[in-house]
Amino acid sequence: MARAPIGTLDPDATALGSALGEDEARALAELLQALGDPTRLRILSVLGTACVPVGTIVAATGLRQPSVSHHLRVLRDRGIVRAERRGPYVYYCAASEALGAAVAAARALLEDQRLR
Repeated sequence: MARAPIGTLDPDATALGSALGEDEARALAELLQALGDPTRLRILSVLGTACVPVGTIVAATGLRQPSVSHHLRVLRDRGIVRAERRGPYVYYCAASEALGAAVAAARALLEDQRLR
């Protein structure tokens, strides 16, 4: 059986998901918008599952410290990362273990698209 084109309904489909509610869709879009910046994705890839100081992120990405701090603020405001003060330094950590899985899934999707 041929698959229905994306964006059409296949009445014979057995694995249809449930539609997002309006509020959930809006919240998810805001989250994805915060994640949709290349600089923020680079920062998140450095964090992985560790908590790291800004200086480590700067060194790993080659970005300037003010830029890293700005993007960390956006990520913190959206609840994507959290900050922990450790002595004179502030360490940034992924706010959820699901974040690493989400970034890995997005990378796998990108790789899948490249192979087509």
